[in-house]
Amino acid sequence: MVGVKRGFCLIVNNYDFSNSIKQLNNREGTDIDQRCLEKVFKWLGFEVETEKNCARDKMLSVVQKLRTMDHSQMDCFVCCILSHGQDRGVFGVDGQEVQLKELTEPFSALQCPSLREKPKLFFIQACQGTYEQQAVCIQSDGPVCSDAQVPKNSIPADADILMSMATVPHYVSYRDKKQGSWFIQLLCQNLVQMVKICSDYTDSYGEKKQMPQPAFSLRKKVVFPIPRERPPSLP
Repeated sequence: MVGVKRGFCLIVNNYDFSNSIKQLNNREGTDIDQRCLEKVFKWLGFEVETEKNCARDKMLSVVQKLRTMDHSQMDCFVCCILSHGQDRGVFGVDGQEVQLKELTEPFSALQCPSLREKPKLFFIQACQGTYEQQAVCIQSDGPVCSDAQVPKNSIPADADILMSMATVPHYVSYRDKKQGSWFIQLLCQNLVQMVKICSDYTDSYGEKKQMPQPAFSLRKKVVFPIPRERPPSLP
């Protein structure tokens, strides 16, 4: 992370679903998530672009615009989607689905060469289903280690991508109307403080849980330099 600029950060904040072809409620509290993301990623040195209430076509056009931009002086790329969703997809405010691969593939090494060998980080605040995760008692297991060899003369086209979902397939993700979503709020706090994880959270009755789902093809650890400015104030 030594580039002239850290990179572009796209935030898509879908709140108003009143004209959706599906019966989807407006996403109260999502503006809190938007403001926190803007504060944190600007603090980390990103050029932040926020798009609000995007239909499917608008979401895809914004992605294509960023794909064609020159990222050669940038360290990485970040995309945050705040919306309703289902397994392997998110919804535009028109109720039309955007598949997750439609968000990630344009930034692959083949389609966006200026981001080759650079991390592409996607954070998706959206449900992946309608089931609710329940709290259960646990026992600790030891860590699992793995090893792999990567050729030095080439990389896979889909390398260096992190897809971090707010929840696992088939389950809901939680959003507080006054405090924002569990996932985004803890993501922002973790980037600033590096002290909490979302799976520790539960509702006031101790019954509901939420387990984020990361999937990645990163070949290296992603380490952000500590900014000189004071960290932003978060809820």
